[in-house]
Amino acid sequence: TAATQTAFDVVQNEFAGSLFRRINTADSDIQLLIGSKKFTEGWSSWRVSTMGLLNMGKSEGSQIIQLFGRGVRLKGKDFSLKRTNENERPQGVFLEKLETLNIFGISAGYMEEFKKYLKEEGITPPDEMLTVKFNVRPNVPSGKLKTLRLKDGYKDNQKMGFKRQVRELAFFEMPATYQGKSKPIQVELDLYPKIEVLSSKQISTPIDKREKNRLDSSLFEAFDWEAIYLALWHYKWQRSWWNLRLSKEKIKAFAVKNDWYTLFIPKNQLVVRQFADIQKQQEILIELLQLYMSRFYQTLKGLYEGQFYETVLVDQDDPALQNQYTFKVENNDSGKAYRNKLLQLQEILENGTLKEAMGWQMPNITAICFEPHLYYPIMTLKNAETLPLTMKPMDMNENSEIRFVQDLQQANEDGRLRSWIGNKDLYLLRNAANKSKGLGFALAGNFYPDFLLWLLDSATGEQWLSFIDPKGILHMSLDHPKFGLATEIKQLQHKLNLDMTLNAFILSITEWEQLINRLDRSSYSEKNILFMQDKDYLQQMFAKILSDA
Repeated sequence: TAATQTAFDVVQNEFAGSLFRRINTADSDIQLLIGSKKFTEGWSSWRVSTMGLLNMGKSEGSQIIQLFGRGVRLKGKDFSLKRTNENERPQGVFLEKLETLNIFGISAGYMEEFKKYLKEEGITPPDEMLTVKFNVRPNVPSGKLKTLRLKDGYKDNQKMGFKRQVRELAFFEMPATYQGKSKPIQVELDLYPKIEVLSSKQISTPIDKREKNRLDSSLFEAFDWEAIYLALWHYKWQRSWWNLRLSKEKIKAFAVKNDWYTLFIPKNQLVVRQFADIQKQQEILIELLQLYMSRFYQTLKGLYEGQFYETVLVDQDDPALQNQYTFKVENNDSGKAYRNKLLQLQEILENGTLKEAMGWQMPNITAICFEPHLYYPIMTLKNAETLPLTMKPMDMNENSEIRFVQDLQQANEDGRLRSWIGNKDLYLLRNAANKSKGLGFALAGNFYPDFLLWLLDSATGEQWLSFIDPKGILHMSLDHPKFGLATEIKQLQHKLNLDMTLNAFILSITEWEQLINRLDRSSYSEKNILFMQDKDYLQQMFAKILSDA
């Protein structure tokens, strides 16, 4: 016992509070915790930085994995619960070391097995990696380009942000301040693709042949409303919507209305033969309510934030501009070959020209150097899972994004671009998908378009700013929130009385003939959804942009 110890000072107090409960207090002086296997679960702390395993972890098991879980928790910057990205860390403060969980073991043979497992999953321990970092070359015209930005102080958790200013937001209840300022919220759920996959049906049902049906409200009394409530609570908790309140009674009263959703499902899928069929309808209701919750929250957030956008000039310090790439390269012959080529590119970027950078080549790595882009190069990886390296950030790696830039680059080189835009200057920026850096719109379902494209008339100073998102739209229906940005961005332009013209486009790499929910082409064109299969899709886009001139 503590009373019999003589080798070190001890304190024993039967009436004092628990030392264990003081671990997470700001003034805690506890630096070391020694305990038995009971510490593998049931507690949580952001302070854990090092774990020592003594005769534990000799073999794989749930306890050792649970123990790792005690240490990976991190409060993070601005309560993000995440570790910082490498390119976001301030230099010279060794933040990476502070955020790293260190684990050592004595007679803990599984640790070596765990490292092998990580390698099989493509994760190489940091001490076995070589690092190559290089800065991009900025290409920003001084004092010319304007963009939109949510005013400082109005983002998410900031003092004037939506979460702090619109408190105690009741689910389903539109606050009086915003009533009449948006269309009634309707959600759509098409279960035909899922049913056809499960039934191994080869041919999809045309959209005009799909049945619209309702859930059987007479079954609602048999639903587990506690489970429904918890599913919705977990959904909002995952998204940190802590200013949204839920009530079991109000959820049930709202669900019974049956007029807030459109459900595409064959009628025979709603026939009740056994209890599992009731459970299936309950799961469908949860999915519908989650869709509605997301649309409801993002609509209100968009209405709030839409009042506080401002026009700012883009400069070299703009947070949306990528400034550095970091490569972690395996310390072997293959990795060293890649490292040498990357160092060659680093030298070109520091001392060479754009033309030299355009000539750099490496298998499975492309450095896109497009002169109108606000920095170069844009790095892309092909067959990334087979390469002896990782890259951060993964700036642009979707086929649709790469094709868009390359198509634009080709049109610029062969003169077609000039014929489309006349004497106007074009500038392009790959938008950061990060909330803290990129430009996003809550009004379009928290949408962060992939690219910002400017046309600038130097003679008149007139500007056209377009938000462009190349993507696959195979299963997306026309009422998807992202497809509404083209309309809503125009409303924002007029509401804020901006001195530039705004547009938004979806560029579909999915061919029109392949769409599950296919409508006539004009329906897509009206919402500025263009198909990259069309050879003139870029020409169509620029014609739409300049039709406002």
